[in-house]
Amino acid sequence: MRNDVTEGLFATVVEALLMGRFICEYTDKVAYEYLQQEAYRENVNDYLSRIGRNLQLSSTGDVFYCAYNAINSADRKASVKAQFGITINQLEPLVRWLKLAMSALQKEASIQPGDTLRQGELLTAIEGAQTLADDLAKIVRSGQFATTRSTPREQLNHIMIKLVENAYLKPHDAKSTTYTATGKWSYLYDLLEFIHTHESMGSPEDQPPEEQQEMLL
Repeated sequence: MRNDVTEGLFATVVEALLMGRFICEYTDKVAYEYLQQEAYRENVNDYLSRIGRNLQLSSTGDVFYCAYNAINSADRKASVKAQFGITINQLEPLVRWLKLAMSALQKEASIQPGDTLRQGELLTAIEGAQTLADDLAKIVRSGQFATTRSTPREQLNHIMIKLVENAYLKPHDAKSTTYTATGKWSYLYDLLEFIHTHESMGSPEDQPPEEQQEMLL
């Protein structure tokens, strides 16, 4: 790569990471491949370390993201505690939707980065099974997927939009209802595994453990 190209990518990648974006081959293939190169990855991490952050990679190697090095100031502790609380509150509806999608698609394995999800296929399965429609209605009653929409079609569409907004899905084009699962699912599974291992689904008022702090921007 030419120096001007790499310098431009460096700035773009660092800015994206500091904005809390998750970089994988499905959200930004160029940036992901850039970070796959050891020299470029070290440059990014060196820069982040000078401002108290570091580059993280999911356990499966599917997604890069940015985290704090240490939580040593009142403002930063407050920020991480707030983010930890938000993350915990988001987990339940995400897990419930994941189980619903697996049941609707008759899949034993959870959604993985690169998987294709077709909204029409999900809707057909949900409308054809009252138990799935009931589960969908429960998911949208509260939390991040809350909506007053009443039909399975509207409820599912609302959830898919939210999953795109939160970078779990990427539509194939602007008007498409076919989606690719992003690397952020790997981050979610790492987080769930951590919480399961440490049995720390407690009050967000408690200080998150050090390892958990490192997973949060």
